[in-house]
Amino acid sequence: MKKTIAGLAAFLLLAACGPESRTVGDLPVITVFGEIEAEPTRAAMDPDVEPLFARYGLVFEAAAELSWPQLAALEQHRIDTDYPAGGPVRHFSGPLLRDVLGLVRPREEEIVVTALDGYQRSLARMTLDVHDVILAIRVDGDPIPLGGFGPAMIVWPRAQDQALTGMPDDDWVWGVFAIEVRAESTSPAP
Repeated sequence: MKKTIAGLAAFLLLAACGPESRTVGDLPVITVFGEIEAEPTRAAMDPDVEPLFARYGLVFEAAAELSWPQLAALEQHRIDTDYPAGGPVRHFSGPLLRDVLGLVRPREEEIVVTALDGYQRSLARMTLDVHDVILAIRVDGDPIPLGGFGPAMIVWPRAQDQALTGMPDDDWVWGVFAIEVRAESTSPAP
């Protein structure tokens, strides 16, 4: 637990130490890597200064970084749903996850979403095309904070989509900071 907290603190400190031309609002919220066609906006992962990526085995030669303003500039969708399941109804908003992925033009069908605590879920892009899953950046009208569900959260429309009725919370990833696009694996989701 202490290592995870120390890793998170190091990640946040390093994220804040970017080039002087960047403002805090321009800092990356999500790093997308793997089989993408988008022009890279950052270099290879450096395990010496990016311990969280290293700890979770997120190694890449190049990636696309997406900032909060970039995510907020996409069409925003609202999902009113209980989270956790059976809990209070919250008002989540953000772009459709398929629109976020559209920014990086994925070449493969599987994405692996990683949270700050190391929780990972594998999702098929086809599922995202069928259901209006959002990458929430706001909850109850306010930006999702770190220490809460932030910086971003995968939210499913289980209250609006009958096919998702009774869905458990396993694929509701909060604290999302990385998305890997890769070929579909034959092993079950973590």
